[in-house]
Amino acid sequence: MNSQSRPDMTRTAAPSEQSVLRSEAAYYGPSYMINPLTTSYRGLDIEVILVNCHYPVTRNDFRLQFGLMVKKIEGLDDATSFAVAQKFTTMFAEGFMQDVWIWRNKTPIQNPLLCEEDGPVYQLRRWYEQFYVDVADITPEMTDRFEYEVDTSYSRVNWEREVAENLARRATEEQEGSATPA
Repeated sequence: MNSQSRPDMTRTAAPSEQSVLRSEAAYYGPSYMINPLTTSYRGLDIEVILVNCHYPVTRNDFRLQFGLMVKKIEGLDDATSFAVAQKFTTMFAEGFMQDVWIWRNKTPIQNPLLCEEDGPVYQLRRWYEQFYVDVADITPEMTDRFEYEVDTSYSRVNWEREVAENLARRATEEQEGSATPA
């Protein structure tokens, strides 16, 4: 995944203030993912390895854990490096809690109506099922390697339009606010 920050969601709209995230995640079985990622911000590359673990503890519950390793940036003192690592930990924790809120409010649908943009839901379910059946019941379609690439070009055009509209609205509001007599 390659993504960048949204200037309409921050107060700094300058391109030099945007961050770029490069990430490649790989799942190993149903319960853990290793995700090396690099965030580029203000000319610095911050390298992080995220380990995300989620494993069932009962039929209806699972344990979610994650850990981060943040590579110390050359030239930064220990206190600043620690602050950077803490900031990343806080950001990831907030992101995981957003997912937890969604999971707590989800209801399983056995045969959902899907559109192309939903991705390979059925393939993922078949792969995941191998970990919850007897070994003798595992089929080749459960274990066959499956890769999926998402074309985000259409979404990107809409995203960029939305960002431009939001920034224009913000500029208008700020201009109207500064024109108000004191």
